[in-house]
Amino acid sequence: MNQERKVIGVCGSRIFNQIPMQFINALRKSGVENDYYTIAFSSYAYSGEESDETIGEEQLFELTKYIDFSGLIILSETLKNPKLVKKIVDIGRSRNIPVFSVGGVVKGCYNLTLDYHDGFELIVRHIVEGHGCQRVNMIAGFRDNELSDERIAVYKKVLQDNGIPFEESRLAYGDFWDRPTRKAVKKFFDDTSAFPEAIVCANDSMAVTVCSVLHEKGYQVPEDVIVTGFDGTKDSEYHFPKISTCKPDYDSAVAFILQEIRSARKQNAVNPCDYAVKFTLNNSESCGCQKKMVTDINTVISSLAMDVGDCAWHNIAMNNMVNSVLDTNNIMDIAKRIPEYINLWSDTFRFACLKSDLIHSHELTDDCTEMTTILWEYKEEFKDPGETFTVSEFMPGLGKILKKDGDIDTLVVRLLNSGKKVYGYTVEGMQDLNDRRLQRCNEFAMFLTFSIDTVLHNFQMKRMNENLSRAYNQISKLYILDPMTNVYNRRGFSQKMEELLDNHENIGKYLYLFSIDMDGLKYINDNFGHSEGDFAITTLSKAIAMTSGKEAIYARFGGDEFTCGIIAEEQGKYTAEKFSKQLMEKVAGISGVSSKPYSITASVGMVSQQIVEKMDIEALLQKADHLMYADKAAHKKQRLT
Repeated sequence: MNQERKVIGVCGSRIFNQIPMQFINALRKSGVENDYYTIAFSSYAYSGEESDETIGEEQLFELTKYIDFSGLIILSETLKNPKLVKKIVDIGRSRNIPVFSVGGVVKGCYNLTLDYHDGFELIVRHIVEGHGCQRVNMIAGFRDNELSDERIAVYKKVLQDNGIPFEESRLAYGDFWDRPTRKAVKKFFDDTSAFPEAIVCANDSMAVTVCSVLHEKGYQVPEDVIVTGFDGTKDSEYHFPKISTCKPDYDSAVAFILQEIRSARKQNAVNPCDYAVKFTLNNSESCGCQKKMVTDINTVISSLAMDVGDCAWHNIAMNNMVNSVLDTNNIMDIAKRIPEYINLWSDTFRFACLKSDLIHSHELTDDCTEMTTILWEYKEEFKDPGETFTVSEFMPGLGKILKKDGDIDTLVVRLLNSGKKVYGYTVEGMQDLNDRRLQRCNEFAMFLTFSIDTVLHNFQMKRMNENLSRAYNQISKLYILDPMTNVYNRRGFSQKMEELLDNHENIGKYLYLFSIDMDGLKYINDNFGHSEGDFAITTLSKAIAMTSGKEAIYARFGGDEFTCGIIAEEQGKYTAEKFSKQLMEKVAGISGVSSKPYSITASVGMVSQQIVEKMDIEALLQKADHLMYADKAAHKKQRLT
C-alpha cells in the first residue's frame, strides 16, 4: 500500500481512556508537525489471560502488516496479553521497522518506561519541602500492587529525608478509584491524631474524590487541606480547584520516538535502546500555588453538557439502528440503513467492512481474505456499499484520506467481533482526539456488532426453521407414504381421499374405487427370491400410476394389495375389465418385465358411487375387495382349466 504521508502505528487496548489518549494526542500533534500520520488500533481486551476475546482481537493487530508503517508503538500498560504484544513485535521485526513499548519492558523493543518513582517524588517533595507541610497523609492504590507500593516507598522516603516520622494511621488505600477512596478519607476523620495539612494521592481520580469528601465535611482546598494527585489526567484540569499533579512528559517521549524512526530509516537498521519518560510538576490550585479561578467553568460545563447530550443522541441513534434490523436476515440490509442513523455525526470519516463470506453465506471461514465495504463516508459523502477488496489493501481510498493537505491526521481502527468470531473492522478519521469522539467510535463498533449478531441470529433461526420444515415434511411423507413403492400407504390414502370428498366442488361427481391384488406373489418369492417379489410389487405400482393418471389417488395397503381412487364427471367411465386390461398393458411395457421367467398379473375389483356429503368409504372398499377376490377366483379357475 502506497501513501504520501509517513505513517506511525499505535497498538493498545481501550485507547478511549485518558492516559493512552494523552499519549496519542501528543504523538498526533508532533506527527503533524513532522509530516507523520497516526493510525491507532484499539482492542477491547484488557486481561493478560487468553480468552475468546483475545483470540479474536489477534486479527486486529494482524492488520498492521498490510500498512507501510515507519514505526509501531505498543501501549504496554493497556495491552497486557503477551501473545498480542509478541505478534506486533514480530510484525515490526519482519518489516525491519522500530517497535516502541510505552509503559512496559518488551524484548526486542525500544522501551519507554515511565519514571513513576521520580515523578511521584516531585509532587511529594513539593508539598513537604515547598509548602512546609509536616502532617502529610497519603491515599495509596491497591495493597500489594507494584505501582502503589513504589509510591508508598517514595512517600516514606521524603518524610524520612525531612525528619518527619512515618505514622501508619496517615496511610490509607483507595484502590485508584472513587468508592474505596471515600472510605479511606473517612478513616482519616475517625483518626484521633492531628488532622492532616495535606493529602497526597496516588492518582488524580482519587485526588478529585478526596476534594469532594473534604468539601462535604466543610473543609476548603487548599485553605484548610492541600490535596495533590498524580498522572496529569483531564480530570485534574476540569476540577475546581484544579488539581496539583505530575504528568508524564509525552512530548519529549514522542520526540525521542520520531528521532529513532528517522535514524532507523536513515541507517536501514533497528537498534533498540531504552528511554525514561520523565514527569513534570504541575503545581496548580489545589496546593495553593495558583489562585483559584472560575472564569472558564461555564466553558467546561457547556462542553460536558454537549458531550452528555451527544452521548444520549448517539446511543439513541445506534439503538434505533439495531432495532431496524430486528426482523431482517440479510447483512447488507445493515449497510443500507447505516447512513440514516449516523448522518448527524458525518463531519469526519467513517468506514466499515465485513468479511465477504459473511456477506455471501452468513458464515465465517478462517481463510477469508476478501472484504466487502458496508460503509464509506467522508464529509457526508456516502459511497454505495458492496465494494470488495483484499484485506491486504486495508481500506479502499486510503490515499484520499492520507493526502498531505487533508483535514484528518489520525485513524482509529476497531474490530467488529463477538468473542473470537471476527466479522470485520471499522476505521474512523479524526483531526483532534477527545473523549467523546473516541467513545463514539467505540459505541459505533459495539452497536454495529450487535446489529450483525442480530441479523446472523435471524438468519440462523430462518435456516433452522427451514430445516425443521423440511424434516417435518420428510417425516410427514414417511407417515403417509409406502417406503418401497413411494406411493401412499393406507393412512395416506384415507387422508387424501377425505380431503377430496370434503371438497364441495366434487359433490355430484362419481367416485371409482379399485381394489387391486397381485396374482402369485408367493410363487415368485418362493421360486425366484424376495428381491424378484419386490420387483414385481414396484412394477405393479408403477403400472397402476400410469393407468390411473395424475389426478388419481393410489396406495399400497400392504404386501401385494393396492387401492386406487379416481373422481370423474360422468357415470360409467371406468369398468374393472377395462382398467385391468390397460393395467396389464402398462405392466408389459415396463423395462425388464419381458425378460422375467414369471408373469406379473393382478386381480381387480371396482365399485362406483356418486359423491354425496357423507360417504362410507370403508364399506365401498370392502365391496371392491369382495369383487377383486371374485376376479381372483375366476383367474385361478382359468389357470386350472
